[in-house]
Amino acid sequence: MKRLRHVFIGVGAGIFRNRHKKVLDLPTLEVVGVSDLLGDRAREQGEELGVPWYVDHREMLAALKPDVAVITTSHPSHASIAIDCLNAGAHVLTEKPMAVRIAEADAMMEAAQRNGKLICVSYQQRFRADSRTAKRIMDEGVLGKIQHVDMIVPWPRTRQYFTDKPWSGKWKTEGGGVLINQGPHNIDHLIYLMGMPSRLVAWNRNLLHDIETEDTVHAMVEWESGALGSIHISTAEAGREERLEIVGTKGSLQVIKDGHFRLKLLEEDFRDYILRDGVTTKPPAVKEVPVEFENGNGDHREVYENFHSAILNGTPLINNGEEARMCVEFCNAMIYSNYRKKEVRFPLDRADFEALFEELVAGKYPDKRV
Repeated sequence: MKRLRHVFIGVGAGIFRNRHKKVLDLPTLEVVGVSDLLGDRAREQGEELGVPWYVDHREMLAALKPDVAVITTSHPSHASIAIDCLNAGAHVLTEKPMAVRIAEADAMMEAAQRNGKLICVSYQQRFRADSRTAKRIMDEGVLGKIQHVDMIVPWPRTRQYFTDKPWSGKWKTEGGGVLINQGPHNIDHLIYLMGMPSRLVAWNRNLLHDIETEDTVHAMVEWESGALGSIHISTAEAGREERLEIVGTKGSLQVIKDGHFRLKLLEEDFRDYILRDGVTTKPPAVKEVPVEFENGNGDHREVYENFHSAILNGTPLINNGEEARMCVEFCNAMIYSNYRKKEVRFPLDRADFEALFEELVAGKYPDKRV
């Protein structure tokens, strides 16, 4: 079995130590180098792993010529580092989000295509058993024509969460709030199941936290098929369950946090039922049905296994760069809709968002409730 030569960029980050180091025993993975802007952290990890360490990732890429580069640095640096890696001939696995701004994600995809390399983004929740099961149900058309999607996601965070990470909650050093940190997991999950919407309108708010960026987002969404949706994500709420409900003409499914899953089917497709004579208000009978679950733990090991198989065997890449770019655009659109106070129809105008983001970094919107 071929072992892919990996370098890791940003090894001082907790996500590297807590998640990525746990997969280094994969038979398809060989660590050949590490880097971090903080030299002592780079040296510590390099010596522990028995590989060369660097402060400058470009020097490492030139010296080692790896097959794969893994990026666990701060959000705003993902795009520039990824492009360096792609131009050096390496496939890229980056932590989420793919990038902060959609124009950056476009540049990353252009570099990947030009160099014939893959981009994978660590949205490990796609590998959860409930996510894979929901995907199968959607792909098989079990729910009929999709009519409505309702997503509610509390990510409770305290003041100390932000004070421990002084770069977080700032436009310049994190690139956003809940929409760039926690929310992309959920938006990516929605794209995985429903695809990219055609338009949206959003309201972003700072309800409790003393940060520059939003701690809460609420959006109304429409897909080309006519399906409607509502999205609510917040780090300033607690006491409610995370859930995703998708309703179609044949039934509905609910995915609730911690793997709780409900599939309810109507006795007859509602498109046919409403044409019956002699029925006015009585709905069709509904029955909760058992579900055979797909395999999956939703961890980084599964992300790596699929990524390596895509490189070595041409297996379809589940966490592919194209859909990760959609997630960036989706999140950017919610920011744009809020501050420009208008509906967004996709594709999002790249130049307009770049102009808005510059204004946000410059502090043009001091009222965090806007």
